[in-house]
Amino acid sequence: MNDAPTLAQRLHVLRQGAEQATAAPPDGAAAPPRDADAAAPAAPLHVDYTATRMLPGALERLQRTHGVVRPDRSELAEAFKRLRSQLLQRLRSDGHSLVAVTSPRAMAGKSLTAVNLALAVAAELDRTVLLVDADLSGKGLQNLFGLTGEPGLGDHLCHGKPLDELLVNPGVPRFVLLPGGSSGGLASAELLGTRAMRQLGQELKQRYPDRIVIIDLPPLLDAADALAFLPLADTTLLVVEEHGTTVADMEAANELLAPFNLVGAVMARAHPEPRPLRRRWWHRLFRRRAEAAPRYARTD
Repeated sequence: MNDAPTLAQRLHVLRQGAEQATAAPPDGAAAPPRDADAAAPAAPLHVDYTATRMLPGALERLQRTHGVVRPDRSELAEAFKRLRSQLLQRLRSDGHSLVAVTSPRAMAGKSLTAVNLALAVAAELDRTVLLVDADLSGKGLQNLFGLTGEPGLGDHLCHGKPLDELLVNPGVPRFVLLPGGSSGGLASAELLGTRAMRQLGQELKQRYPDRIVIIDLPPLLDAADALAFLPLADTTLLVVEEHGTTVADMEAANELLAPFNLVGAVMARAHPEPRPLRRRWWHRLFRRRAEAAPRYARTD
């Protein structure tokens, strides 16, 4: 008999309506510790990227993708700001900094959730964010940023390529991306479970105290990669698709995630079908009249 708690019992669901977030921290959660310099005037944390490669045009390319947040007050942007605030409060209270993002199955929404969450964290004035593409097949986040074929995490784990040569800044302050690369191949799960990956995970968590690390993992039930990495994560954010993720997949994901800490879940809504263009009444009237008008054939 399976005594594991249900996913509903373990998760405080952050609902995403184009991606809405609406949950609160669990009852009895400790209040976030007050920073020692909380009384000091807030000043944006400025980072000079001297070793990190700058990626011109990456932000414009990214924002052309449907569902990517923009620096505005749209419903989507505000939803991810709320999600960011809830996540950072939980991380601070628990002393955590590395969040893994995964889903039961491949779906539209998991990687976008990781990207949008990273953009929202980078908008914080005193935080930096490192977004890591842990899909070593070469089909992950690097396509969104125009880095197809570029080296990344897989090259670091396979060939020892220095991390400084792999990190890129996509034109967003306080935001760094580590692409997945394409060197993982069929051994991607084995690479994510190596000693080199464990050492890298510790380095990423401890190198900068103001940095949040977000790892975009492959789906739990489609590959073994996520389970190989999850012991390194401080906590996990699960993304499920509204009307797309089945109950069976949710239960299977719950069993796999039982040994690990979960910060919550995001329910991603599938992209709505575009509505047909509705013309004004006089346009429709003129069109009907034109269609009904007699037509004469020219003989000259």
